[in-house]
Amino acid sequence: MRIRTTTPSTMKATKALAALGLGLAALVAWPAPRAAAQQATTLRIATQAPEGTVWMDAMNDVKAEVERGSRGRVRFQVFPNGSQGDEKAVIERMQVGLLHGGLFTGIGLGEILPMVRILELPFVYEDKAEIDAVRVALEPDFKRGFEEKGFVFLGWSEVGWAYVFSKQEARNLAELRQRKIWVWQGDPLAEKVFQTFELAGTPLPLTDVLTSLQTGMIDSVYNAPYGLVGLQWHHNVKFMSRMTVGHGTGALLVSKAEWQKLPPAVRNGIGAAARKRLDALLVEVAQKNEETIAQLQKDGVQIVPIPQDEMPRYRELGAKVADEMVGKLYDKATLDRVKAILAERRAKR
Repeated sequence: MRIRTTTPSTMKATKALAALGLGLAALVAWPAPRAAAQQATTLRIATQAPEGTVWMDAMNDVKAEVERGSRGRVRFQVFPNGSQGDEKAVIERMQVGLLHGGLFTGIGLGEILPMVRILELPFVYEDKAEIDAVRVALEPDFKRGFEEKGFVFLGWSEVGWAYVFSKQEARNLAELRQRKIWVWQGDPLAEKVFQTFELAGTPLPLTDVLTSLQTGMIDSVYNAPYGLVGLQWHHNVKFMSRMTVGHGTGALLVSKAEWQKLPPAVRNGIGAAARKRLDALLVEVAQKNEETIAQLQKDGVQIVPIPQDEMPRYRELGAKVADEMVGKLYDKATLDRVKAILAERRAKR
């Protein structure tokens, strides 16, 4: 299966990115004193994103703009494919100065600031607009929290809606409980979800999932469709549940210590370029996920309908997970704030 496809939606995205390029061009040659005398700074950025995906396209675009805009004073060296270790290892390398940034999933973000995982609660949000509303409202708190931990937030990088993909059909919760489903090792939110929904999770690091699918150690995974293909898991599954099990977030963070070494004008230029490109990436990822679902179907993956009669039970269990993660990922005041935002939005419908 090919990762890249061309559709009207991607043509629109291409036009949007062309316009974005014109906007970023205005950032070229960010002013800074004694530019010629300043020594070049290299920011080493690591990510789990595979080469050839839209996440890496975005990082390469940011890299190019930063190097042009800073007149070579700041360079990005991007390490894809988890080549610098898992996200916990990337954080540890940042803390000792071996790396300076990471394009993280929610797993890595949660290692630094657990409260950000509130954006990934399953069966709490009814649509992407609700997540966006909560994210916008809480972003100042997130940014402040990351900075207190020694990291600077440069923009969101989502994975998208995650679904269960399996070798055997699972039409409902009872059948899901019979599957050997991968669970991201060390993820407290996923562990709580599996416990609450009484699912048989097999904890594994991300790097071991493909081999475990091939050997039969596991027979099911959860991921966004485009991420599934990027990691080459799609060759080993035949079914996809159309019911989402949560929305994967992500973000680009850099070391605060390294960031503060840069002149303010350069920091402003990098921040503006990164945020603008990553905001465009959010649109691309959503489009790619839907296009990938269509391509998966063409390649023979069967889509399993949502069991509407079980949805009230799923929402009940999702609310239980949300309540039980109070004190572990976030405080009660934050969860109450999210509930209030959702209640206000739903009351206006």
